[in-house]
Amino acid sequence: MLKHSGDFVNAPYETAGSSSYISNEQIERFRGSSAGDVFKGTPGVIAASNHNGAALDVNIRGEQGQNRVKVAIDGTQQTSTTWRGYIGVDERTYIDPDFIGGISINKGPTGGAEGAGTTGGVVAIRTLNATDIVDEDKEFGARLKVGTSDNAAAPPAGNTYEQRTDAPGFFDLENFSGSAAIATTQENFDFLAAVAKRRSGNYFAGSHGDTTFDFDGRTYPLSFTKPGEEVFNTSEETTSLLLKSTIRWAEDHSLELGYMRFDSNFGESMGSLLFQQDNGFRQVKLSDVRADTYTARYRWNPDDDLFDLRFNLWASNVAQTTRAVASAPDFSQWGYIPADEPRFTETWTYGGDLNNTSRFSTDFGDLTFNYGVSYLLEDMDGEQYCSRTYTNSTCVYLQPSVGTRSMASAFSSAQWEATDWLKFNGTLRYDAYRLEDKAPSSDTGVRGKDGGRLNPTISTTITPIEGLQFYALYAEGVRPPTMREAMGSDANSIPNPNLDAEVSRNWELGVNLNRDGLIFDDDQARLKLAYFRNNYSSYISRVASNAGPGEYVFTFDNIDRFMISGVEVSGKYDVGPIFSEASLTYYTDYAFCPTTSSCGNTAVTYDYATNHIPPKIQTSLTLGARLFDDKLTVGMRILHSGERMAPLTTSDRQRTAVWQPYTVVDAFASYKVNDHMTFDLKGENTFDRYYVDAMNGWMPSPGRTIRASLTAKF
Repeated sequence: MLKHSGDFVNAPYETAGSSSYISNEQIERFRGSSAGDVFKGTPGVIAASNHNGAALDVNIRGEQGQNRVKVAIDGTQQTSTTWRGYIGVDERTYIDPDFIGGISINKGPTGGAEGAGTTGGVVAIRTLNATDIVDEDKEFGARLKVGTSDNAAAPPAGNTYEQRTDAPGFFDLENFSGSAAIATTQENFDFLAAVAKRRSGNYFAGSHGDTTFDFDGRTYPLSFTKPGEEVFNTSEETTSLLLKSTIRWAEDHSLELGYMRFDSNFGESMGSLLFQQDNGFRQVKLSDVRADTYTARYRWNPDDDLFDLRFNLWASNVAQTTRAVASAPDFSQWGYIPADEPRFTETWTYGGDLNNTSRFSTDFGDLTFNYGVSYLLEDMDGEQYCSRTYTNSTCVYLQPSVGTRSMASAFSSAQWEATDWLKFNGTLRYDAYRLEDKAPSSDTGVRGKDGGRLNPTISTTITPIEGLQFYALYAEGVRPPTMREAMGSDANSIPNPNLDAEVSRNWELGVNLNRDGLIFDDDQARLKLAYFRNNYSSYISRVASNAGPGEYVFTFDNIDRFMISGVEVSGKYDVGPIFSEASLTYYTDYAFCPTTSSCGNTAVTYDYATNHIPPKIQTSLTLGARLFDDKLTVGMRILHSGERMAPLTTSDRQRTAVWQPYTVVDAFASYKVNDHMTFDLKGENTFDRYYVDAMNGWMPSPGRTIRASLTAKF
């Protein structure tokens, strides 16, 4: 049956607004070759550039990058935006999947500390706790996981051009993943320590499927990697560490201290390397990243409805060297050695928040108030680097963003349960920001910009019968410009410190079903249906600078608005021996409006949003069965992505990631050997389809891949 891990599993089906929850069980069942694979099947959510690099870059309903979507790990943020050429700018977050305890996703403007300065939504990742490892009736516990997979080989040396076709078999054991966790839960403290190690090579594309697309009367290749070939720059070797300790020195006081490290060497490809010319695509040197996160989380929860106080302090440091590499044919015999352009950046992000929840019972219904403040500071640094195609080419020196970005927020929310069937929610938050440019190339050495806005949210929920809800939601949010947009960076753009902040105004109507015993006495039925219409005024776009010869060709400016609307459906049905899950995302309309009187169904020319437009339709269906007294669980998942919602234009064809509609089938089996050991077997892309994943940028996804893992828990 469905596992009720606190209120998280059922929360999306009891909430006035679109949210999703990905449980640890779902993560284990569908973990693929990339960290972003855990989001497949989640309505309205896509991990962009999922097979290009080791990070998460989440797209929610067409909103992506530049702080539009926050990915928060235990309330912290790894602020790290990286220029990827024609793919745009990605927002990078790093975590090992073995450390994830669950993922909560809220779409659109969100309350609380994590929602400050964000319009697209918040992806809140919870790392493992001691209670995830220690059984309820015990004081100590341990978990050991080991796994292997086929279809990937150790990457060749840098500047290798010939792609291999001899993918390793399953028993070659070329790829490895493993983690170990120990924990204890005592009366006055908890402690957890976990370490994870994984090594995977360049994967190989599938063998069957469309390899071209037609545009303007001509045929173009989807990718320069052909069916069955090695996909360069897709390897990863990672070591991660997680430490957590919770101290309870009184019945109502607790303090959790945490530290997490992610250390990785991984392959990635610039957009220019992926699509410009076939004989210029090659293996390049690996990128590397080290991410450290520190948390201190205090809670005072006395036996008093007026107080449930939380105070959090945290810091994260992301230091990375990436490769801004251009496409370059092999002319080494004439002394032309392709350059790899190492680029080092480091960002410290500091944050803190204080909030309290108070509850009241009155003759007019129950009232719940949450109120607090938060503050975040990004301190960005980076080294100037030499941009060139060959090592003997003339350098163009570029400077990553250097400076600070701060965000202060005061927020409050109220919930009024007027009757058993009528509930109202309201939120007010004020977000204020300040940017300071400290790049060496700044005209005055330091340039600044600040601003702020008050943002309301209101919703109503009607429950005519138990388990059935109807709701309506209106929410506003603000996203200030980033350093990269307003103050300039290595993205070949002229600074525009006069940018206005983006403002979102979102409407949503929905239905929730949360019923046990709907058809049979022991079944569980969950369903969420939502229609949304999101409007973003003063939307920030990259546009032509028109600055003339010798100047950067791009800059950023506000257009009048961007609008997107659609329908999302998600649900699950569980009746013991069989279970199913399904989702649908269907976008009904969208528009980019450079002015109040001009709107169109294509993105602004040169804008990064060209690569943020999702498929018009995406569906997911999971069917499974539990056999032999629930010892064996088997099933399959069918994923389908339709065509790109926005049609290509002549001006954006060479800058836009393209895919053909595709359907992919995954299979899974899990066998409980005994009370302590479980064996899992997964088949990813079981029909070995050749396809480019939606929003993955000219890079074909892995072909048929078999994964096996063994989990022991004591």
